[in-house]
Amino acid sequence: MFSGARLRQARAEVQPGGLSAEELAKRVGASKAQILAYEHGQRVPDPPRIRRLAEALGVRPLELANQAGMAYWQLADLRRANGLRASDLCRELELNPHSYRRLETTGLSPESRYGMAVRLAGTLGVSVQVLERHIANVPGVRQRLDRVRELLSTLVDTHLAPGCADVPEPEDEVVKAVAAHYARSAPTVARILQQQIMALREMHHRQATEAATAHYGVTSEDQDRARRRMQNEAVRIHQSIVTLPQRMDAFFRAQLSPHGWETLGQLHIARSSKAALTAAQNTLPHAPSLVPFIQPASIQAGAGRTAPYMLSRDGQHHYAAFKPWYDALYPWVQESLRQFEAQLEAGEPPSHAWLRHCFAQSQTVLFSFDGVLCRLFADNVRSVSGHLTQAAHSLQLGTAPGGTADPVAVLRSVVDQGSPEQIRELDGILTSYETEAARRAEPLPGAAQLLGVLSRGPWRIAVVTDHASAAVQTFLTHLRPDTGDAPNLVDVFGRPTDPRLMKPNPHAVSLATSVLGGDRSRTVLIGESLADALAAQAAGVQFIGVASQRSQARRLKQAGAANVVETLATLIAAISRINGTRS
Repeated sequence: MFSGARLRQARAEVQPGGLSAEELAKRVGASKAQILAYEHGQRVPDPPRIRRLAEALGVRPLELANQAGMAYWQLADLRRANGLRASDLCRELELNPHSYRRLETTGLSPESRYGMAVRLAGTLGVSVQVLERHIANVPGVRQRLDRVRELLSTLVDTHLAPGCADVPEPEDEVVKAVAAHYARSAPTVARILQQQIMALREMHHRQATEAATAHYGVTSEDQDRARRRMQNEAVRIHQSIVTLPQRMDAFFRAQLSPHGWETLGQLHIARSSKAALTAAQNTLPHAPSLVPFIQPASIQAGAGRTAPYMLSRDGQHHYAAFKPWYDALYPWVQESLRQFEAQLEAGEPPSHAWLRHCFAQSQTVLFSFDGVLCRLFADNVRSVSGHLTQAAHSLQLGTAPGGTADPVAVLRSVVDQGSPEQIRELDGILTSYETEAARRAEPLPGAAQLLGVLSRGPWRIAVVTDHASAAVQTFLTHLRPDTGDAPNLVDVFGRPTDPRLMKPNPHAVSLATSVLGGDRSRTVLIGESLADALAAQAAGVQFIGVASQRSQARRLKQAGAANVVETLATLIAAISRINGTRS
């Protein structure tokens, strides 16, 4: 794959007069003899050396490869030509070595890792379609799909037989066998096959209709046209069946999360509307899996504003190829996209529409505490920090010079210094300060109303905070006159026993989602700090920031906030509209 001739050509063209082999050797930490051996085909550089050579010559690693036989490359060949080791892609894709080895040798990706092929294509600098061609060359993939093809042929023949109205079910043995070959759950595979069987039946119906016209049309011209349409439909049916194993294989590698698919759908619906594209951009979860699917829109942005995004060619192909399957897998997203399109037509502000869609598809709503529901220490925060710092010193725990105005940060700063007993004692002192402050804390504007409207809907509600659970419970009890039974419906996930697991660590967010039994893709965290945003991003949940200052709003968006509101009133209005629609 590596081409000595291309290396020699790149060395000659990198600067006027070229670059000597000796100088290139110095730049990459090699000897002149090694460079000449590479150029004459006597030695092949390892992947890290290929990458250093490309960087020194200002070219992509792929440009140093012999691309004459590229059509026959397997995934491992493409990786090596990019100057990457398997361990490099393990880090980039956040896969363990076993999972990556399985991906490279069998084409299978973990079911829980969305958009794997999309991320891999971006890392290797090729389109998803080009990547899929290299994966299709892997012998293990071909062998696996041959086995799937036999199973699907049996399934299709059974369900397209005359008089059969059944659809594939997760309990069917053939469905289970197909699911095993794709390393996916039987219900997931069944939903896709159900959609595919229904589509094939519609195609057969159209073919039968054309066949009737071809035989009994009024004129010979009508019969000829019907005969051509009948033949074209037969070709489409054959293609749909023959390509089904490969299409399902490619889909499972590239499958997006519900939120990622909704973003792609919104960008498709928005198209040339600047306001709508900007609103859809706000839903981008800043995940690598979407990068190859989006590109800056040609619409000009105003001064100081980021240009909105639109679908790339890869994104358009993915949307067109797999929309029916996504509709089968994520019906709630399909409904959300219908509402998005209706609101665009009705002229509702897209940012408000997005909030309603977000809450409408969510099962679980998590809150940060301090800064969203109240200001726990209000004007007393420096005094509490000072007292806690003194307590730390009395326990022989050193704090950072100059101190901090955040009592929780004081605890965080000493956690690696003290024994578990010392940290527990300091944590207890902080808890007493927090609980006492919670008895006097006033709710921020809209906090009680927001908990109230959520409690009247279908959502699971919880507070996720680095403050003590006892303090939050005290505050929620204090809120009871304004929220009715809402405090009884709010779970609390307070400061973990190990303070090192406080945000931005995703521990508490992940724990709350797991305990409440929700899907992370249908969970939203409302917070006001960078730690909140980073914890949400790491846990894989959506994040809505609350920021009254533009500078804070900008920081939250940069940290991954899907949307930022100035006040809780905006959220209350969005949720109230949903409750009104459902009532």
